[in-house]
Amino acid sequence: MVEHETVVHDITRPAAQPGGWVEREATGRAVVRCTCGLDSGIVAATQAVQIADDHRRTSAEART
Repeated sequence: MVEHETVVHDITRPAAQPGGWVEREATGRAVVRCTCGLDSGIVAATQAVQIADDHRRTSAEART
């Protein structure tokens, strides 16, 4: 059974290309969300990864 499902969502923006193509380019920002209610808001992508890792670690420690 999964008690916490923590996800990091990268934030992208559209970048129009010649010929009508649209590419997605990274903004360097992300959001961390978890089924327990954690919502980091918009933070730097590197910080989001750290928040997710810390959250997973503290959640696992709390279960033991």
